[in-house]
Amino acid sequence: MRYNSLLICFLCLCFWLVPELYEDFQSLLSEKPTDQQLIILERIQKCNHPSLAQGNKAKLEKLFGFLLDYIMDLAGQETPDLQTVDKMIVPLYNLCQMFPEAAADCVRDALRDIARTVDEAVESKGRAAYPALHVLLYFKITGILFPTSDFWHPVVTPAVAVMSQLLTKCPVASLEDVAAGLFISCMFLEYVSLSKRFIPELINFLLGILHLATPRKASADYVVVPPFKFHGKSSELLLIDSTEDVASWVKRNLPLTTINGLDLEDKTEINHFKLTCIAVCLDLVKRCVDNYGALPAFKEIFSPIEKIIRGPLPQNTFPEKIQDLCKNILDDIEKHSKKPYSPLVFEKQMPVPMKMFTPKVMPVLEFGKKQGCNRVERERKKLIHKHKREFKGAVREIRKDNQFLAREKLSETMQRDAERKRKVKELFNSLSTQEGEWKALKKKKMKGK
Repeated sequence: MRYNSLLICFLCLCFWLVPELYEDFQSLLSEKPTDQQLIILERIQKCNHPSLAQGNKAKLEKLFGFLLDYIMDLAGQETPDLQTVDKMIVPLYNLCQMFPEAAADCVRDALRDIARTVDEAVESKGRAAYPALHVLLYFKITGILFPTSDFWHPVVTPAVAVMSQLLTKCPVASLEDVAAGLFISCMFLEYVSLSKRFIPELINFLLGILHLATPRKASADYVVVPPFKFHGKSSELLLIDSTEDVASWVKRNLPLTTINGLDLEDKTEINHFKLTCIAVCLDLVKRCVDNYGALPAFKEIFSPIEKIIRGPLPQNTFPEKIQDLCKNILDDIEKHSKKPYSPLVFEKQMPVPMKMFTPKVMPVLEFGKKQGCNRVERERKKLIHKHKREFKGAVREIRKDNQFLAREKLSETMQRDAERKRKVKELFNSLSTQEGEWKALKKKKMKGK
């Protein structure tokens, strides 16, 4: 019985292993209801917990990348499954809390690919197009997984840079671009809701969207910042030309699926979509006014938006809800602009004094006398001086003794060398004498023969 239970546990563990390839992971989840997919992910995560085996940490880090790619695939379908994507964020967040460094590297690589694509498009064509919905979802996921209130974050800060690049490098040429830009603007406000960080690209983009809803004029009191143009092909992209469509408009949320493309053939639906974009833009403007109301330069920042709402923006032709929203924005801007503020001035500093040429008086110590404040100090200095003197005398005597010993040692060495040389010389003389006598005796013997 125990053997069977162990076998069942082993088979369950083998079944819930992390797939080695993304295709296997995708086939494991595809064509299953969302609830079953969540159960599968939960069991895989529990069966491969890092406390159970040594290599489970790397497996779950790989699972985070697979799940992120799977979410992007769901959002990149022809009909995005945003409900499933919304539920998949929970297991993705749990994995991110377990392995924040691996999750940060994975999301940062995706953001780097987006930025590289935009840079390549700008270098080749001079402009870039807004990414699809599944790419823009990276910014939403980044804001959910990582803290956005930090002054600097290894993932959120690159995401802010990429979003700023999109709002400044991608021209708004269609209604899909308007929806994509408004989505990025919403992400910006979510990022800075706590830190109150000022994003100039956001203000410029909202001003440009309002400019697209104004009729063409020869001049204006505000300045349009690129990628928007004061006059151009799409400078009147959000103009409404039907009062009947304005009367039948009902305020709704802007659907995210419109970023991938609009299937609107009816002119009334197009006008309703334009009014929805204008309403969303004004909502974002109001949130910006509330968010940046404490800035000292609030009046200068929102002055162009105030001028365009009071001037060329056709408020009277808009529905009543949009007119009320414009009125609330103007009231808030006027309220925050009344706050007094002092202009920037240099800090008050003490005047730099002139150089004085008064001679510097130094006390002259008399030679030979011991200076001191009292008797104890004089005695201490006397002992120090005596110690130094005795120490120098001892060093001098030791040095003399060492020199004497060195001379004596050298003299003995030289005497031994001289004696050795004398004996060697006598030995050589004796050997040479013996050799001469031997040669003479040998020569004498040769003659006798």
